[in-house]
Amino acid sequence: MAGLGFAGAAKPMEIQARFRAGWVQYAAVTLGGAGGIAVVLAVFNLLQKQPADGFKLLVAWGPYPFIILVGLAIVGKFLSRLSDSLQTTFSAVVESSQQSASAHTETAKAVTTLADATTRLAEQGGHSADEVRRLAIFAAQEFPSVYERFDRTDAALGKLTGAVTQLLERGRDGN
Repeated sequence: MAGLGFAGAAKPMEIQARFRAGWVQYAAVTLGGAGGIAVVLAVFNLLQKQPADGFKLLVAWGPYPFIILVGLAIVGKFLSRLSDSLQTTFSAVVESSQQSASAHTETAKAVTTLADATTRLAEQGGHSADEVRRLAIFAAQEFPSVYERFDRTDAALGKLTGAVTQLLERGRDGN
């Protein structure tokens, strides 16, 4: 078992699970916010400089751009919560895997201890075999008397059952 790493001291595995970490997350948040601000400023600037044309444009677009913006905000929050849930789930899976690996290491140690104990027991087997043989002979001699006791107990229980049945019948009849 030395090839599996069970012979030496167990080394704790350290696995880190991160979902969209570091500069990628920072860039996504920055670009997302900057894009939203740019759209709002462009619409505000258009409405400020050319209000008539700006309102015509808004009327021509209809309510769909605003619905899409609200939808994107809702989907963004949902995806953010989903990301947190996935991170929590993956962290729990990693922790469970680490605990499982630790348990397997302990099991391997226990199997090694059991193998050593079995080897020692086999070395003492000559004395134990004689004792087991003597116990088997004693048990074989005692079994007939045990069966006789069971037969006597069964007969006594049969008589008691009959007596109880008679008492119950008398109680029902009112005698």
